[in-house]
Amino acid sequence: MDEDNGLASVLAAARGATSDIALITDSAQAVLYVSASFTAMTGYQKAELIGRNCRVLQGPGTDSTTRRIMREVIASGEVFEGEILNYRKNGSAFWTALKIIPMRVGANTAITHYVSIQRDISNHVALLNQLQNQALHDAVTGLPNRTAAERAVEEVAKRAVHREMTVAVGLIDLDDFRLVNNALGHAAGDAVLRQWAARVLSRLGEGDVLARMGGDEFILILKNITRRTANEDLPGMLHRVHEAVEEPFTVDGQQVRIGMSLGIALVPEDGTDSRSILRSADEALYVAKERRNNRSIWWETAEHAGIRSQDNGHGGSTDGSSGTGEERSPEAYRDAVTSGNIIVHLQPVVDLRDGTVHLFEALARLKLPGGRVAYPDEFLPHFGTEDLRVLFVGVLDRALKILAAWDREGVRHDVSVNLPPAILLDGSTPALVHKLLDAHGIQPGRLGLELLESQVISLDAQRTALRELVDLGVGLAMDDLGSGYSSLQRLSSFPFSSIKLDRGLLLHVQNRPWETLSVLATLIQLGRDLGMNVVIEGLENESLTEAATVLGSPLGQGYYFAKPMPPEDCLRWSDSLTLGSHLSLIQTPLGALAYHMKFARLAAPHPLELDRCPLTRFINEANASAEVKRWHAQQHDMPGMHSGSSQFLIDWLTALIREPSPQESGEHVPSLRLAPAPATDETHLVSGPMLEATELVEHERRDRWRARQVPAVEPHRATTPSSATGAQVLDG
Repeated sequence: MDEDNGLASVLAAARGATSDIALITDSAQAVLYVSASFTAMTGYQKAELIGRNCRVLQGPGTDSTTRRIMREVIASGEVFEGEILNYRKNGSAFWTALKIIPMRVGANTAITHYVSIQRDISNHVALLNQLQNQALHDAVTGLPNRTAAERAVEEVAKRAVHREMTVAVGLIDLDDFRLVNNALGHAAGDAVLRQWAARVLSRLGEGDVLARMGGDEFILILKNITRRTANEDLPGMLHRVHEAVEEPFTVDGQQVRIGMSLGIALVPEDGTDSRSILRSADEALYVAKERRNNRSIWWETAEHAGIRSQDNGHGGSTDGSSGTGEERSPEAYRDAVTSGNIIVHLQPVVDLRDGTVHLFEALARLKLPGGRVAYPDEFLPHFGTEDLRVLFVGVLDRALKILAAWDREGVRHDVSVNLPPAILLDGSTPALVHKLLDAHGIQPGRLGLELLESQVISLDAQRTALRELVDLGVGLAMDDLGSGYSSLQRLSSFPFSSIKLDRGLLLHVQNRPWETLSVLATLIQLGRDLGMNVVIEGLENESLTEAATVLGSPLGQGYYFAKPMPPEDCLRWSDSLTLGSHLSLIQTPLGALAYHMKFARLAAPHPLELDRCPLTRFINEANASAEVKRWHAQQHDMPGMHSGSSQFLIDWLTALIREPSPQESGEHVPSLRLAPAPATDETHLVSGPMLEATELVEHERRDRWRARQVPAVEPHRATTPSSATGAQVLDG
């Protein structure tokens, strides 16, 4: 009777803490009470559990880390809450949301009982797993999608340093696939994609990855490649991959052939982070597609395409090969720095408002024994704080010497240099910068120091050094905004005068143009609100440059203007610069979308008269339908914007951006080769089992959104388009 009274008092106390009890145990965790809901959930009867430890529910799939944390929390006298995989009496698994509450009954200060609350959340967990799988997999092919692919490349980059092994990351573009969609429909195209994906997967090794980036573009990751024999092994591996398109695909009784082009980057030879790796692979793909008529050479490597990883915030470049990809010891790079074998190349920052240049960014390279030039992605991972300090001093000294030489020629420019935050800790940097400025006779306001947004700046010593540099008159810029963390907090906490938008923000501009432009417009406005200059990095073609100009970015930098170049080439390049992106002459769909966005995001009508609107000329030259012209005309109606027609216009422009014509993208107009099949009617383009290439090209041409063709701008072209005068200097 006393025992019953004791349990009753425990239940009373427990119900005061919770109304959903599953189990009650004593302090030794032996079960004293079992609820009816718990027996229904687990299949165990009360008599089978009384006196036993509830670990009886755990099994092989129960996470050991969760069990350890649960034991530690219970031992500390705290409440445990978590999710755990348990097992029913019949062996079936189920997920429970578990809460264990320690109880102290009566006058006891020590724990006397534990109350367990358990709720079956199996359906919830299954749904989450399903959603996660959907979020990371392509719905058509079942392959990992863009998000999963980018994570896989990031993981490859993190594990890239291995003396014996290397990894190949490739971008695949399916040749002629768009014609399959146009001729046979999207359902047929999806069927071809599924068959192709299955064939490729069956030819890959353990751990290799095939993922769909979108449309007809895929990522291929080949792991476990022996570095020493990579040149011999890789062709054989890729030959097996290419076998996937050597036989026709069957769709609704018809046989269809497609081809593919591939650009390959080796890690870490062609890139040390996901952006540089993918950029190298993309450039190699561009070379492969240029010669796609030669079906015997369907892939290209970044090395043979003359590509190396893109400049990062420390000054890397893609303006040529960094050599053979041979490994060097960290000491070799340190010796090059300490012996003064530092080379400075300069990349211009262009004023998009008037086409002038008054600022160059100084980028570091190292000259190694034998004459090979090393780029930052190669040597920076091996540098400690003192190495970075020596490199910074060497680059700054050379950059200021270049400015002084230009001053003597009567040419005035400013320069920016990358500043590693780690070297600010000892407080000597401001005095060192002041000394070098005095030595070369350069005013502090002509120097900008760029700090990577992704690097840590947290200690008081670093903050103090930055404020001393600003007091000296030097400008500070946050570099690569959008690639790191705590960006807004930093902008409000540190005395920056400029922000540079990371080129990674432009990565998905073709697939998600409206979202990309929205981010750019927001950050440009943020710069205005904070009184800071804004530089958009990564302007590598006419479309991006025009969009940045239309959105009102003051400054731009990228390969569309110039690659990093030796100092002796800069003045000649500057004299020949002309910039032709003007609001009165919109040339690209992305520029047109940016112009419409300026007003649509504010729900405002277009301000100019219809016949003077920059979009009017663009739409007319695009041979747009009368419907598109009507949508545009409605944007000029007062007093407000027509949201429906605005969205139609956005969709039309987005389609142009996502589906550029072959001439615009630099591609050769493909022919679709279909294997013969028994013919019943060869006079109809789609209904017959055999499609003629010439008919398909004509069919596509009739249905194309645009008749006007804009010449493609090569990513590495150093020439630039129209001229303007005026002066605007970036304050750092």
